[in-house]
Amino acid sequence: MRLMLPTLLIVFLCACGKPGPSGAPGTSIEGPSGSPGTSVTVVQLCPGVPSYPGVFVEVAFCINNELYAVYSSPVFLTLLTPGAYSSTAIGSACNLTVEPGCVVVNE
Repeated sequence: MRLMLPTLLIVFLCACGKPGPSGAPGTSIEGPSGSPGTSVTVVQLCPGVPSYPGVFVEVAFCINNELYAVYSSPVFLTLLTPGAYSSTAIGSACNLTVEPGCVVVNE
């Protein structure tokens, strides 16, 4: 009788490992439509600077027709509203004017 108990235990454990029957398919609930995608483009602020290193390339991001750039001290992303600006970037400083629609005019 001692040998049968381990054999029955193994058979019982093996039988428990089999998957059960599949359940009924669930219902599909569609969520609300999302907003349209946003286009983000890179706008070079100071002309004539091919790439980093050696010089710091001044760029901004045009998001929904508004121009955003990183201010360096303290570091934060800021909206550049239409108006006159100057960049003090290492090796690529320039004066520029931001116009509506992410247009940049260099002086």
